[in-house]
Amino acid sequence: MVAAVGGVAPARAAAILQVAPVRMEFEPTQQGQTVQIANKGQDPVEAQVRIMRWTQQDGQDQLSPAASSELVASPPIMHIAPGGQQTVRVIRLHPTTPASELSYRLLIDELPQQGMPHGTGLRLLMRYSIPVFVNITHTTPVPRPQHGTTPIRTDLSRVHAQVAAGNDGKAELSVSNDGTHAIRISALSTAASGGQTQFVDSGLVGYVLSGQRMSWPLNVPYPLPPGMTLKARFDDDTEVQAVPLDGAGR
Repeated sequence: MVAAVGGVAPARAAAILQVAPVRMEFEPTQQGQTVQIANKGQDPVEAQVRIMRWTQQDGQDQLSPAASSELVASPPIMHIAPGGQQTVRVIRLHPTTPASELSYRLLIDELPQQGMPHGTGLRLLMRYSIPVFVNITHTTPVPRPQHGTTPIRTDLSRVHAQVAAGNDGKAELSVSNDGTHAIRISALSTAASGGQTQFVDSGLVGYVLSGQRMSWPLNVPYPLPPGMTLKARFDDDTEVQAVPLDGAGR
């Protein structure tokens, strides 16, 4: 996830950061991983890295500083020259198997340039927010599908969804995750009884952490028209599937 914060700076080429990977998963007893931050722009860039504990409450994401005994990032502050790259180590200080999946966000903030001449141009400072998970069991890599093979589809048996009245006569989607791993929802669309589909959100909708519930407004009327269903891509699925709406929550 990338966000921008406006600021005043010279009207000149901005630093452009590229971050990889965009999601991190630790095995139960794995101690460390690395993130690569590259400056593809024409200006030097200062950046700050922080680790936030990620929870969800009342259908909303909540971020709070992670305890230094949980997970640390090094270095926390960096200067990257144009065309340069910085390796950031993300380390678990006590790499033991957690009782439940742990979730964090690695925040990478571009900082205002110090000592550069002032100008009147608009300067956008970028923030990257990378999901970080610590699994309770060892994960099995998802194989890359071959042509003609069975599509990969996430098991939604422990995922429940409802559509309720939101604001301004629109619908609101709530998704509960009773499983042991977070789920990622993207490419949300409506499917009418006649087969017509229309994207509600073609990109990332959001995550639902293990044991949590999240809600998102939908730009569709409430109640849903007869025969209309919702479809989405879950995790790394190769195709969309129906959102598991409870019968009473349509």
